[in-house]
Amino acid sequence: MGVVSILTHSFTDGYNREFGRVFGGGLERYILDLCSVIRGLGHIPEVHQLSYFEAFQTRTEQIDVFGYAYDMNDVPEAFDRMAAAARGPVIYASCLWQPITYKPGSLGICHGINWDRPGLPLDTKQQVAEHIQLALDGLVRIVSVDSHFQTFCRAACTYTDPRQVVLIPNAVDTSYFTPAPPTRTLEQEQEDEWLAAWKTDLASHEEKADAVISGVQAVESKGGAGGDGTNRGRANDILIEADADYQVNGPIRGQVEKKAVDVSLTPPRPIRIIYPRRISMERGIIPMMLAADKLLGAFPDLEIEFAGELVEGSTVGRAFRYWHRTHPHAARINQRTYDFRDIRVAYHQADIAVIPTVFSEGTSYACLEAMSCGLPVIASNVGGLNDLIQDGFNGLLVPPGEQELTAALVRLVQDRAERERLGIYARETALSYDLTRWRSRWSTVLESFLAETGLKEGIRG
Repeated sequence: MGVVSILTHSFTDGYNREFGRVFGGGLERYILDLCSVIRGLGHIPEVHQLSYFEAFQTRTEQIDVFGYAYDMNDVPEAFDRMAAAARGPVIYASCLWQPITYKPGSLGICHGINWDRPGLPLDTKQQVAEHIQLALDGLVRIVSVDSHFQTFCRAACTYTDPRQVVLIPNAVDTSYFTPAPPTRTLEQEQEDEWLAAWKTDLASHEEKADAVISGVQAVESKGGAGGDGTNRGRANDILIEADADYQVNGPIRGQVEKKAVDVSLTPPRPIRIIYPRRISMERGIIPMMLAADKLLGAFPDLEIEFAGELVEGSTVGRAFRYWHRTHPHAARINQRTYDFRDIRVAYHQADIAVIPTVFSEGTSYACLEAMSCGLPVIASNVGGLNDLIQDGFNGLLVPPGEQELTAALVRLVQDRAERERLGIYARETALSYDLTRWRSRWSTVLESFLAETGLKEGIRG
């Protein structure tokens, strides 16, 4: 038995100074699962990470965690200090795009390409390729969570052993993230009556929603960049007018009131969209907020939940808080941070999941979890999301941005049958990414790696 040292930029919450809590992101989840595999092999995991505040030492989830204060302009120096303090063989679990001097005989992990922004300067991208070459030269093996990094290495770098970059996609516990159990709020006969009434007026509702979305887009396109905001104000007026008209003359309300004379009906719950991501630029929070503006105005029976971490005090965090607080439909916008183990509840309450990543995406945990729960997913065609979603079969793929995202959301909000069909195939797809396979493949990699190192250093200090 010996220690295995994981080096990373984030594990416990060094962003909000909550050092005793594992941060709710994909990287942090990955490290937590990897520590479980290490323990299963009879070894002791420890984590060394960067801290945005002071240095710290804590223990959480039965893992010793060491935090290092650092200069944001010199990340490699901090990794040097972490490697020097490591008590066992080293796994570099992030930041391979940095010019790190790797400890000989170490393993690396790439969680996706984060230099895939189209506007990133060419010389910066070329510099990243040089840094990845350093990783290939300095590490015995690199595990990639998606096929895109593997292809990048083959296209932009050189190495002789084709097995040096190992593809192990992220995974999901399909026995835990299961579709929500069916619920019935109406007797069968009542439900059939309600559905028949709903379908009768659906066509007029769709025409109204289409007109609202088209009107908003037309008004905004006339405004152009750098406008004085007049047209955007008119766009908001269109949405508000449609909202008010629907509340008074909406098809659902009229039909339910007519049927109430004959039978006691419970109206269906609102359609709920879930954004199960960190509230950050790369995760597509801006296009999601813009899409929410239009959808909430056009569909009064719609709710949106932002189910992810928020870094308080950050520019994006403050902008989101202000947007939520001042939004005319704030009552139908929810924001909550879930523990890894509790997020299933949010998926079970949702009808559609949105993964609108703008850049920097591996094999998204959130996407896999939503698919495993049988939800239809709308995802941007960025990074590892292309490995998971086949457009029109098990979800919808759109280019990153607000316009296509909004159109896809309107499509699914209006089409329950398509939501159900996509969700069925999403669940089937998720089964091939089950966590047991991931654990097995990582166990094989670790057994080979640790046999080569022999855990010669044992436990120090």
